[in-house]
Amino acid sequence: MRTRILLPLVCVLGLGACSPSRNDTAANACSAEIGKRMNGRSFAVDLKDLAAHAKTESADTVLLTSTIVMDKGLPSEDKQSYECRVRFDASGNANVLYLQFNFNNADLRNTQ
Repeated sequence: MRTRILLPLVCVLGLGACSPSRNDTAANACSAEIGKRMNGRSFAVDLKDLAAHAKTESADTVLLTSTIVMDKGLPSEDKQSYECRVRFDASGNANVLYLQFNFNNADLRNTQ
């Protein structure tokens, strides 16, 4: 009797542990949105870092911040920080509301 109850319980708990967290889902949505906006330019996003820097703003909205590397390994390689706001609908689907790249102008040369 215990075996009949215990085996399905272990299977359900095991499957639940493998499902992506809400922050992981939001990070994947942000990465997909960045991919749409990069117009074929190569880039690298650290999804674990992005998910780790997620802040809950409301019951259905998460703000994520991280750094993107564009043209990694090329002479034109550039790192920029960005913010991505994601809202979850009633069925748990993530939709990007806002994506902003924060350009760092500290590397610009003084033209004087």
